[in-house]
Amino acid sequence: MRKIRSALVVALTTVVLGTSMLPAHAATYNYSNWTTLSQQLAAWGFKTAPTPAPAPAPAPKPTPAPTPAPTPAPTPTPAPTPAPTPAPTSDSALLSAPVTAEEQQMLTLVNNERAANKLSPLQMDTRLVKIARMKSLDMIKNNYFSHQSPTYGSPFDLLKSQGVTYRSAGENIAGAGTVDRAHTLLMNSPGHRANILSSGFSKVGIGIIKGGPYGLMISQEFIGF
Repeated sequence: MRKIRSALVVALTTVVLGTSMLPAHAATYNYSNWTTLSQQLAAWGFKTAPTPAPAPAPAPKPTPAPTPAPTPAPTPTPAPTPAPTPAPTSDSALLSAPVTAEEQQMLTLVNNERAANKLSPLQMDTRLVKIARMKSLDMIKNNYFSHQSPTYGSPFDLLKSQGVTYRSAGENIAGAGTVDRAHTLLMNSPGHRANILSSGFSKVGIGIIKGGPYGLMISQEFIGF
């Protein structure tokens, strides 16, 4: 048996060597003979190396779908902020503004005094209001306190320059921190009190401007016909 096995081993070796020396197509042609020989050797008790199983082909890697780029949200356009309307600062705007609460307050005080003395109330004249404001503003700007203005001259010159005609005219000026205080000072002065209580006057213009050394600069322009 040992001799038979040695011969088979040699023959197997010869077959293997012969197979390896054949051309590629010859090795393929003898593949069935090799399979038959392996089966016969296995039947006789010889162990042969198993035919290796072919390696599985690698599975293809899936190509990930491209991630879409996010669409940026549009930036909202802010609504324009309207600029605030500034308060009147020019002299012309100040002089032509409506009658203020302080000017109306002083007119009420003046007419209360006239009513107490059985006199007709004075009517507020917008032309005279502008002239009174001109006088008060001029006193603040030029730092004086007098009926004679370095800019407009006398009160009568100022009325004439503004085209105001009259039969009689008068002017009161005062400087104080409040309207009530100014009215008290005027009523305690004989000359100013006489203008407030004159039966010859029917119209008045009151101009109150904030500023100057007293806080409020006040002018009263009276006319009668």
